[in-house]
Parts: sequence; C-alpha cells; structure tokens
Amino acid sequence: MTRTETTRLLVDTVQGITVASFSDPMIVSQEAFSELDEQLQSLIDEIPNPNPKLLLNFREVRIMSSTMLAILIKLSRKLARVDGRLKLCGISPDLMVIFKISRFDRIFEIHSEEWAALDAF
Repeated sequence: MTRTETTRLLVDTVQGITVASFSDPMIVSQEAFSELDEQLQSLIDEIPNPNPKLLLNFREVRIMSSTMLAILIKLSRKLARVDGRLKLCGISPDLMVIFKISRFDRIFEIHSEEWAALDAF
C-alpha cells in the first residue's frame, strides 16, 4: 500500500486500486471545489494503469454542495475516456439524499464500505 497526502485528499493504493479519501468534513467553498477538481484530475493522470481504477471514499464528509456532483461527473467522463472505472463509498445517509434526489445514485456505483467497493472492482 502506498500513501500520499494532498491538501484535501488522502490517497492510498490498495490492490492496484487508487483510493482517495476526502479529508474535509465540509465541501462547500469555491476554494475547496477548485482544489479538489485540480487534485482529482491530476490524480487520474498519475495513475500508472492503462485502465485506471479509482475509489472515492466520502467517510469524513458530512456536508457537500451539489457543485461537487459536477466535479464527479467531469471526473467520471475523464476516466471513461481512458477506459477507467470509478466507484464511490462511505457516503453518509444525509449525503446520500443529495445523490438520490439528483439521481446520481443511478449514475455512480456506490458502496457503503470501502472493502465492498474494492471487492467490486
């Protein structure tokens, strides 16, 4: 397992899968969106696999603006262009409401636990 830390993400590699865990409990500021967008886009470029696998773990996130959903769509599209896969996990019940209302629970594969998401790759 390899671990790197960025300002807003803690990044591990588990069984060849890049796992990025959000470190902020609140993702609501423009600064947070800009930094996360940049860090996530760079992260995809750094994954050495020709078919990158990325798991985003939201376990620390308690509040999130819907702007983050747009960043997730952008990320998903970038991964799709390189035949990559994206899964989400650790989304709190309160945040899951946002995903369900926006129907993002149908767009993204979401698991309650990190181990379940890793097994699903």
